[in-house]
Amino acid sequence: MPLNREEIDSLVTKLREKYRDYAKKHSPAWFNIDSFEQRLGLALRNRMNLEGFILAEISNFEKLREQYDKKEKQKENSFSKEVDRIIEENTARIKKYPSRLFHPRCSAEISHFYGALNIMAEDYFPVFRLLAPDDQLKKNLESIEIVMQNMCVPAGSRNPRRIDDHILLLNRQAVREIEIEKDGNEYLKEGAFILHDIIDLCERILESPSDSWNYPVTFQKLYIEEIKKRKVIDAFSGMTGFGAILKVKEYAAQVIEDFRLSAFRRQG
Repeated sequence: MPLNREEIDSLVTKLREKYRDYAKKHSPAWFNIDSFEQRLGLALRNRMNLEGFILAEISNFEKLREQYDKKEKQKENSFSKEVDRIIEENTARIKKYPSRLFHPRCSAEISHFYGALNIMAEDYFPVFRLLAPDDQLKKNLESIEIVMQNMCVPAGSRNPRRIDDHILLLNRQAVREIEIEKDGNEYLKEGAFILHDIIDLCERILESPSDSWNYPVTFQKLYIEEIKKRKVIDAFSGMTGFGAILKVKEYAAQVIEDFRLSAFRRQG
């Protein structure tokens, strides 16, 4: 049974609404109501069979929607794969560093960053004690060491104070995930400040070189416990003083890059 004019007008109205809706929500280029209106005007001027016209337009719209949905699905899958690739790359970069797991709820990023900072504090930074900088630089070394002790150096079986603060938060009843994430980000930021400070310190030291740095570092005057001393020796054995300073600087810069912390440095 053919459609009457009222039914045809109703279909035209509904199709207009679909075009407007899809143009607003998705893509006005794909769901172009102006093009539809031009085709409708042409059909009316040429006295075309409006029933055949509107049914063909409805079929065309459905095909257009299917094509658009297919394209968006492909784009979504492609975007999802790209996100997964980036996440995998970032995860691989931080997993180069040892994980210092201190609580079941601590994030992987924080545990690996803690491990990265601990390597700096215990395996790398003590070499500066052997390079005999001037008194002002010695004070800078001591201030950085104090901050690192607080951030990432356990005292026997006790956690660093900053890690204990994070554990207290993790143990708090009804703590929200956003609070945990915020404090974790603060830990990352504080660690980034230290690493940038170390890079700046290395650059200042290199501005006033010592002739002794042309020779391999010797470790007889490194007065720390034997296990920790062995790690420092392993890290710098056979290196000159210049080489040792550059290695510390490069390690700090690499950690900053791997954890994407370049923007976090002290102002002023």
